[in-house]
Amino acid sequence: MVKRLFGVFMLGLFLSFSACGNQQEENGEVLAKINDFQMTLKEFKTQLAANLEFEKDFKLTREAKEEFLNSLIQKELLIQEALKLKLERKKKFIEAIERYWEATLIKNLMELKGKEISATTYVSEEEIQARYDKMKKSNPDLPPLVDMRTQLQDKIKREQKTRDLAKWIEDLRKSAVIEIDQKLLSEN
Repeated sequence: MVKRLFGVFMLGLFLSFSACGNQQEENGEVLAKINDFQMTLKEFKTQLAANLEFEKDFKLTREAKEEFLNSLIQKELLIQEALKLKLERKKKFIEAIERYWEATLIKNLMELKGKEISATTYVSEEEIQARYDKMKKSNPDLPPLVDMRTQLQDKIKREQKTRDLAKWIEDLRKSAVIEIDQKLLSEN
C-alpha cells in the first residue's frame, strides 16, 4: 500500500515539475530563467518570506536578496542536473522519498492527535498541590507554590499528553491484526 501511495505521490511530483513552465507564466512576471525553468517574482517572494520566517536574524538587504536568489538558482541548476542524470528514478532516491513521506505523515498525525488530546487535557489544583507537596518533601528550600504554579501545571499537562498519546498508540496496536513469523525472525 505504501508503494502504491508513493507511486501516486511521485506521479504528482513529476506532473508538477512538467507543469511548472505554464503555471509560472500564469503566476506573474518572470524574475529569472534557468534553462527551461522560469522563476516568477511571486515564487521568489514566497520563498523569501518563508526563509525570513524561518531565520529570524536574516537581515533583508539588496545584497541579501541577490544572495538568496543565487542560492535558489544554484538549487535549481542542481535539480536540473540530477533530473538529467535520472537520479529521481534511482532506488536510493525513491527509498529516501518514501522514508521522508512516511516520517512526515507520522509527524502530521502525531501533531493532529496531540492537538486533539491537548484540547481535552486539564490539570486540577489538587494535582498541582500534590506535585508541589511531593517536591517540597525532597527539597524544603523550594520556592513558594505561587511562583511555581504555571511551571508545574505545564509539566503535569505535558506528562498527561505523553501518557495519553502512548495509550492511543497502544490501543491502535491492540485493535490491529498483527502476525509475526517468529521462526523467520529468529533465523535472521
